[in-house]
Amino acid sequence: AKRTLRKRRKLEKETKQLIKQEELKRLHKAQAVQRQLEELEERQKALEIFGVKLERELRGESDSGTKDETQMLHEWFELVLEKNKLMRYESELLIIAQELELEDHQSRLEQKLREKMAIDGKSK
Repeated sequence: AKRTLRKRRKLEKETKQLIKQEELKRLHKAQAVQRQLEELEERQKALEIFGVKLERELRGESDSGTKDETQMLHEWFELVLEKNKLMRYESELLIIAQELELEDHQSRLEQKLREKMAIDGKSK
């Protein structure tokens, strides 16, 4: 009986360590995703500012007469493509963040289940 109790406690301890390691991995991944989202937001703001400036030049509201219209249109389309690319990337990051949140929720539920299963049959 003592031997099985020791094995059970050792197994529980190892399980808790694995759970903590998985939580740390998810935490690091979540932090990386958050940093990427912040960098993405800064990049989008910069593109927005450049887009507004370029749009004013295209409309003739700016003093800049150095660029020809075809070059400005080319820059405009490249800007739109870059913005769309960033939006897709943001969507991917948000999906990853949601996935991490669901994994964390699943881990907590599994831990609750293990705790309930560990209760003796008489106490249940």
